[in-house]
Amino acid sequence: MTKEELQELIRDTVNETLDNYFGDPDEGKEVKQAFMETLLEIQGKRKQGRQTISAEEVYKKYGIGNDELSS
Repeated sequence: MTKEELQELIRDTVNETLDNYFGDPDEGKEVKQAFMETLLEIQGKRKQGRQTISAEEVYKKYGIGNDELSS
């Protein structure tokens, strides 16, 4: 087993364990129609090749620094 394969196995195991422990807090909840339409619109634009905004641009637009994200 390579180092990368071992890391992937550990990552998958941790993710599965966390999912089993915490579960999905949104399970069983319904999505409002307006929100669903917005998501579908975004998905359609991405499929058409519309360029997305980088995380750095969002941070800059809203005045968020990387140090604020880690706290």
